[in-house]
Parts: sequence; C-alpha cells; structure tokens
Amino acid sequence: MDNKPQTTAKDFFLYFAITIALYVSVVSFLTLNFAIIDKILPLIGGSDGSFATTIRMSVAALIIFFPTFFYLTWLIYKSLKANPETRSIWVRKWMIYLDLFVAGLTMAIDLVVLIYRLLGAEDLTLRFFLKVFFVFGTTIIIFVFYLYNLKRKTFEYKKSMNIFLALISALVLTSIVAGIMLIGSPALERAKSFDAQRINDLISIQNQIVYTEWENTGDIPTSTSVLNDPISNYVVPTDPETKAPYKYTKLSKNSFELCAVLETTNRTSAIGTTTSYDSEPTTLTENWQHDAGKFCFSRTIDPTMYKVVPVPTGK
Repeated sequence: MDNKPQTTAKDFFLYFAITIALYVSVVSFLTLNFAIIDKILPLIGGSDGSFATTIRMSVAALIIFFPTFFYLTWLIYKSLKANPETRSIWVRKWMIYLDLFVAGLTMAIDLVVLIYRLLGAEDLTLRFFLKVFFVFGTTIIIFVFYLYNLKRKTFEYKKSMNIFLALISALVLTSIVAGIMLIGSPALERAKSFDAQRINDLISIQNQIVYTEWENTGDIPTSTSVLNDPISNYVVPTDPETKAPYKYTKLSKNSFELCAVLETTNRTSAIGTTTSYDSEPTTLTENWQHDAGKFCFSRTIDPTMYKVVPVPTGK
C-alpha cells in the first residue's frame, strides 16, 4: 500500500496563492522603493512622471498582498506542523524550487547589470546603486528563506524566525509610510486632482477663445457664454468642485485673463522638481504654473502666430 502523501486541491491552490502573493508583494515593494528613490534623487532635467500613481498602486498592493502572504504562510506552517509528512508533496517542492529559481535568476541578472554598468562607467549614480541594493537584498532574503524552508524538518515558529519576520514587516511598513508621506494625504491628492481638472478647463476655454473666436473674427469675446456651441457640443466648463464659473476678463482686442481658485501649487521648487498633478494636462508648461488661492493667467494673442482667417459667408 502506498502511504505517500497525496496533493489535494486545497494544497495546490494554497501553494499557488502564496506564490502569487509573494510575487505581487515583491514587485510592489521594489516598484514602491524605486519610485521613492526616483522622487528623492531625480535625474537632472527629468520628470516626476506618474510617480504618485505608481506609489499609490504599490502601497495598495502591499497592504493587501503582503499580509495575505504572511497569513497563507501561517496556514501552511500550521498544516505542516499537524501533518509533517506533507512536506514532501510535489506542489510544495515545485513551488519552493520555482521561487528559488526566480530569486537566483534575478540575483544573477542584477549582478550582470551591475558589472555591465561598472565596466562601461555608465549611470554610476547613487540612485542606480540603491536600486541594485534593493533588488539584490530582496532576492537574497527570498532565496535564504525558501532554502531554509526546503531543508527544515520541523515547523515551529522559533524566536529567530519571529525576529526575521518582524524585521521584514518593519521594512515593508517603513516603505509604505515613506511612500504615503511623499504623495501626501488623500485630501491633498483630491485637491491636486481638482486642480488638474481646473487647469484642463482653463486650457479648454483658452483654446476656444484663440482657435474659434480670434482666428475666425479677429477679436475675442467679452464673455465666455458665447463660446457655448450646440453644434460642436462645446459647453464652457465650470469649477469641478464648486460648479462656479471661471472668471474671464477681456483686457484688449487680443488679450484676456482667466482666473480660478486653486487649492495647491505646482511651481518649480529650488531643487528643480514640481508639486505636479497626478494627471497633468499634456500642454502643462511654465505658463500654467500657479500658487494656491485665487490665481489669474494673463494671455496675449500674437497675431503673427495666430493669423485671422475669417470664415467665408454666403451671399
């Protein structure tokens, strides 16, 4: 009679789930720390890009998948402690060897990239070495942890294991807190999102004034109400939060002013970075930088750049 322990459906999905939780947690942890490094040590002339989105997604994934990984690990250890013979089931060995293989391959690739950069004296910046350190350190921890699990005979939580898990948890928690501090509170993110929409609205109004009114008539309107066009389905936008109309003032035949009440600032700081929006308008330049509070943007249309082409009228 064959007494070899059999792999059950529960075993398969438990080990499959813990592998998914591990990979998502590791990728999210590295992505989060890469974004933090890029924010703290930006490239000269570089852009923040969508770092806030990256950090939020990584933090959200870690908050869900990292505790899930710990919980599933506890369930597996509990099962192995009650049934030590199941340590030899194929799904456990396959998943452990897969994790060891991925960790070892990642370390090898990381070392290849490091040596390649060193030989070519290419991008030898602190940010590069920090990223190498995080990748190499993370994969070493995974490799040692699963190699230990492969060889161990008992599955008691020893003091050394508890300390190890506590240190890993503290490291992940520190990264999460650092990421949240960099992107700001949910209230700040909400304010930045509203401001991004306000700037997009002003750009939309400005485009209608320049390309629809000025280029067709050689003049600009005294009120934005004339910009409403039922044929093109254009409706002058209002403040996304208060629904109040944006203030518009005609200064001369070819100059005007658009004003909005903004909650944040996106001005360039002393170190060359900006408090940027999460979804910046594609045309956001220094012409749309602003401070918090009521802020007005003055515009003067250059007739040599924006030539008037009157719309022909029928007889």
